[in-house]
Amino acid sequence: MSGKKIIESIKIPAKKRTYFVEVKETREGAKFLKIIESKQLDDGEFEQYRIMVFEDDINDIVKALRIALKHFPTYKKPEQKSKMAQTKERFTNAYKPWTNQEDLKLTELFCQGRNSKEISEILQRNEGAINSRIEKLDLKQKYG
Repeated sequence: MSGKKIIESIKIPAKKRTYFVEVKETREGAKFLKIIESKQLDDGEFEQYRIMVFEDDINDIVKALRIALKHFPTYKKPEQKSKMAQTKERFTNAYKPWTNQEDLKLTELFCQGRNSKEISEILQRNEGAINSRIEKLDLKQKYG
């Protein structure tokens, strides 16, 4: 394997070609991207072309690809979720009205000295919502 560790390998079968996208790591720990095009010739032999992109250059290559891809009408941009949708995925109670029971639990956790991040995980709301609710309920004034 010549000292290169494969981190990820993705095979993309196409009509007359097969593409491989690989992330590899050298013995020294340097990562690089390897893109391979492989096609079978009429005589049964395989012809391969390789492009290697090193870690230092990856951001520039990705930027260039994004610019180039806009010229391909068949390219489908990855769907980007709104910030709200991402937050709802992460925290099941995000953007829901607060209940009296949650206010009591928040007060209890605040009085126990739990930080916003811990409370956020327990109540399944983002830290901003926790901090806003602590302020709205005057918990710092009452118990802080």
